[in-house]
Amino acid sequence: MADKSKEALANNCPNCGGPLRYDPTIEKLKCDFCDSEFTVEEVEKFYESHKSEAQAEYAKDEVVSYGCSSCGAELIADANTAVIRCPYCGNNTIATAQFAAGIKPDYVVPFKFTKQQAEAKYADYYKGRFLLPKAFLTDSNVEEIQGVYVPFWLFNGSSFVRGTYNTHDEHEDNNFKYLEHYEEERKGTMRFENVPADASKRMADDLMDTIEPYDFKQMKPFAMSYLPGFLAERFDVDEKDDKNRATGRIEQTTKDEVRKTLKHNNLDRSDEDVTVQFTKTNYALLPVWLLTTRYNNAEWTFAMNGQTGEFTGNLPINGAKFGGVLTILFAAIVLIAHFLFDSMGVGFVVAAIVTAITGFVMWSGMKPVSHATTAGEYISMPLKLSYERESFIRTEKIRKEKKEGD
Repeated sequence: MADKSKEALANNCPNCGGPLRYDPTIEKLKCDFCDSEFTVEEVEKFYESHKSEAQAEYAKDEVVSYGCSSCGAELIADANTAVIRCPYCGNNTIATAQFAAGIKPDYVVPFKFTKQQAEAKYADYYKGRFLLPKAFLTDSNVEEIQGVYVPFWLFNGSSFVRGTYNTHDEHEDNNFKYLEHYEEERKGTMRFENVPADASKRMADDLMDTIEPYDFKQMKPFAMSYLPGFLAERFDVDEKDDKNRATGRIEQTTKDEVRKTLKHNNLDRSDEDVTVQFTKTNYALLPVWLLTTRYNNAEWTFAMNGQTGEFTGNLPINGAKFGGVLTILFAAIVLIAHFLFDSMGVGFVVAAIVTAITGFVMWSGMKPVSHATTAGEYISMPLKLSYERESFIRTEKIRKEKKEGD
């Protein structure tokens, strides 16, 4: 069980006793009063040697959690942190409660970006967006930007795959197309490390998926000294409930990797069985800058990976401008296609296809938030095949249609 007295006092400067804050720009703790700088390890070591003093001070310098009376979020912070607004629901009334035992994470990924850098990223994010309503730039107000350590479960495990695949290659001559059909079989295994799934009911899963990946090589053993200046939510999604998300990502990645080993170009049918076995689960806090802004009577939430700076969030679209651009594009393509092919029907078909694709690309650029379906960034051992077989089945001969003039 964690020594809470040591953790509480470790948020004070060993030189002057002032409050320490974790500064992402220098990756050290910095004193608000005397500007002294310390590594987390230095502070932990100092207070380990002064444990008796910490125990004497604990009663007046304890760590607390803040329970939001509106959405129920339990946010862990040091006793000096002034919580004004819940980063999840915007509620301004937050009552304090004593720090609960037994919720200490295993690891933490420290912040590397400051609040000012997150604000600058937000400004760059919407800059030059043609489809963004003009009023969003002038009327929206950034209501809150908060550094939050979001709880995550990190899953380690292996996948075992057994698959049978019907594939074919194609070649042709002047009169016929030839399809050479094969059956391929594969068995193999892969390993994954630290596949993440956020453990907060209030945090949008797709928002957290989109700002991945994190560099877990820089993950540190958890220490309360990383916490000052930020909030940290306690997990409220059980490990077993998040396993399904991790399992789905591992299964899809395993299938993708096996299919890369197939020797023939076209896949007709697959029969795959993937089994996932987890070996270890860690509870970690990952750094996220949450930014909310209000526009058109709605709240828009943006997130930035506090380690890598990856920024995301859906943006509003000017419907009139979006529709106008697509209408002009459609009309232009119809006229060009009619001139080239001397067929209005062909023009409409080509215009419809190009306009649909263009519209989807434009819309996706404004709505980038999406769920992660793979775990390729977390492969610790690439696919290792234990069995590989292929057999030729038959050649299919298809007569090519004659073109006019042939």
